[in-house]
Amino acid sequence: MTAATRRTAGKIPFLLLMTAPLLAACQHQDATDTVTGWWHNFEGGEIAKLRAPPPGENLRYPHVGRTPTQAPDLPTPEARLSLTTQLEAQRNLAQRESAAQGALPTIPPPPKPVPAATTANTEQSGMTMTTVGQPEPESPSAINPAPDLTTTSVPNTSAPAKKTAPSAPAAEAELPAVVAKSIPPTPPGQFPKIGDLPPPPPQFPGFDLPRDAMVSDPVRPDIDTSTPEGTLIRFQPATDHVTGDPQGDYQHIVSLRGNRRLTILGFGAFMSADAALAPADQNREIALGLLRARVVARALIARGVPASAIILRAEAIGDGVRVTIND
Repeated sequence: MTAATRRTAGKIPFLLLMTAPLLAACQHQDATDTVTGWWHNFEGGEIAKLRAPPPGENLRYPHVGRTPTQAPDLPTPEARLSLTTQLEAQRNLAQRESAAQGALPTIPPPPKPVPAATTANTEQSGMTMTTVGQPEPESPSAINPAPDLTTTSVPNTSAPAKKTAPSAPAAEAELPAVVAKSIPPTPPGQFPKIGDLPPPPPQFPGFDLPRDAMVSDPVRPDIDTSTPEGTLIRFQPATDHVTGDPQGDYQHIVSLRGNRRLTILGFGAFMSADAALAPADQNREIALGLLRARVVARALIARGVPASAIILRAEAIGDGVRVTIND
């Protein structure tokens, strides 16, 4: 055997070791799956067995565009319109109530208490030692200033130092205490006691009054909760930047206008935390509503609508801009 043959024979085990990972790659497993399989084989048991094939592995793929085969049960268009109207009224009422409450108050943090150790050290440093029969030194004042402590002050080791109670920290803002009313337990086999019923409503001949006629309904402010009419152009919160691409809405408005006038109603805050009914807040939101209306007006003027046919209006609380066509 020549030297070249011996060198080639020595490289064969090394080549077999290098091709082992390549052969393992034919099983469509990466390094993580391969190591996991080794560990499962080492543990043995159920985890080392092959997994069962998924159900319907050999079946044909369904046509997603043909499912579901039956139309789902949906409410009628009239019922959906009624539900949408109720949701819009609740949303508009929540906007007005949020504005009426105003912004949440901010409670400043309580002041930091003065440490008691500083007060005690100050009192100890001002003490002087006196002998029997010697008059007590006068307290320092503007007439008799305090003497120099470096020459006359001597620490008193016989008398204990006076300790003052630490000053109580300032009271923080606290919520009122919760008073829980204990309800006696109901004995087994008995029904809980029901409170007194409201008084019966007065009866009138020829009228059938409901049982809850004497119960007062919750008081709600007199607010118009209906959704404004017109095409809605949405804006980003607290800015006059349009959300999305309203080019299709602008073209639709221009095609329906004809020779009629347009009213552009811009709104200010929409469910924002700083919205309120104060005059200053309303002025700020109305100014924002006018800015939004002006953005829409410029876009419509660029599409051929004359400026004399556009009326700009603004309100403090609402959503985006509404464009209506006047008859």
